[in-house]
Amino acid sequence: MTPEASPELILQTLATKSSNKQLVHRRVLAAFAELRLVVQAVAVELNSQMVGIDRSVVVEFVDRGEFEFEIRFSGDSLVFQVHTNAFHLPEEHAILETPYVQANPNRAYYGLIHVYNFLSDSFKMRRMNDVGTLVSRFFVNGEGHHFVEGVGPLNLPLKESAVSPEDLRTWLYRLMVTAMDFDLQAAPFAAIQEVSVLALEGIREELRQRTGKRLGFLPGA
Repeated sequence: MTPEASPELILQTLATKSSNKQLVHRRVLAAFAELRLVVQAVAVELNSQMVGIDRSVVVEFVDRGEFEFEIRFSGDSLVFQVHTNAFHLPEEHAILETPYVQANPNRAYYGLIHVYNFLSDSFKMRRMNDVGTLVSRFFVNGEGHHFVEGVGPLNLPLKESAVSPEDLRTWLYRLMVTAMDFDLQAAPFAAIQEVSVLALEGIREELRQRTGKRLGFLPGA
């Protein structure tokens, strides 16, 4: 039976579920702030080493505001975005069946950091029709415990400890290697045989052909 709505029930919900969601919010923002520092440091480290190898290959950090930043390298861009809401894991998620969550249902609420892989030229040339791919999602709950979903090596199991710079650096390295492992694919010839005069002459701001990297990872998969 559904409990009768009352001020007491409202206060109880605010003190439990709502309070936990606020804690998740603070945790994910703290993790994102730490990740920003890690990405900045890695960009500087790798770029300084590439100078002695090939000056044309630049690794750079791009700040896109409070909730987004980017690292560009070897023709690739990884865009990091943080969500400011707390999400409950879907009912079919394996972590919901673990003793970890069953001992405390609040552990099923997570903040999310999404990472998208784009071609760096898509931003430099403002090709607005170019597409990126969601390659990984970082989950962190109110206790700071975390796990990662993504393609291949980007699936990392639940870690029942606070997020550390080492955790984030490991994830970043895997993200960069994964992005570079998937090369740009040319579109089938038959799909691009026709082009309009407007597009050919550059009258429009962008071509109708889209360029993107395909990894086969579906959001939420």
